[in-house]
Amino acid sequence: MLVHNWREVLKRAWSVRLTMLALLYAIYLPVNIALVLLAYALSPFLAAWSMKHGPVLPGRWRWFSTLNSDLDGYIPQNVAGFDPASKGFKLWWQRTRWTWRNPCNGWQSEVLGVDDIASAFTVKRDLPLPFGFYLKLWLGWNPIKRGGNYYPFMFQVAPKRA
Repeated sequence: MLVHNWREVLKRAWSVRLTMLALLYAIYLPVNIALVLLAYALSPFLAAWSMKHGPVLPGRWRWFSTLNSDLDGYIPQNVAGFDPASKGFKLWWQRTRWTWRNPCNGWQSEVLGVDDIASAFTVKRDLPLPFGFYLKLWLGWNPIKRGGNYYPFMFQVAPKRA
């Protein structure tokens, strides 16, 4: 069959590409949720390991936390509620909470991420809710690399105060 309308061909190709990305996203979503839940459960143990060996997790264990900083990442970022002089239980608790703050960044980038953001989709919306709240909705792949080699998978749906 001879093609006379290249725009139609490109439109169909783009439609197939989006369908494939949506299918890939649907497959990755339960994997991501399982890994995030695992990160929440492992965080206290990873923080305990770090109390003896330092704030950088070894190898792929680091994928349960952020790639662009160690478990004391709150210090250079000056995050409110984190004490840079803490020790003992307080330090362990801060490192646990730091992993909870951004669980599985490594998995989302290095395993579920894409190398070409132009071939992916991103939806970032703040939907207004009553009483001074909004719904944060992030789906797709983040157009900003966060310390990894790939553009990370995103799934965030959370009510926030405006």
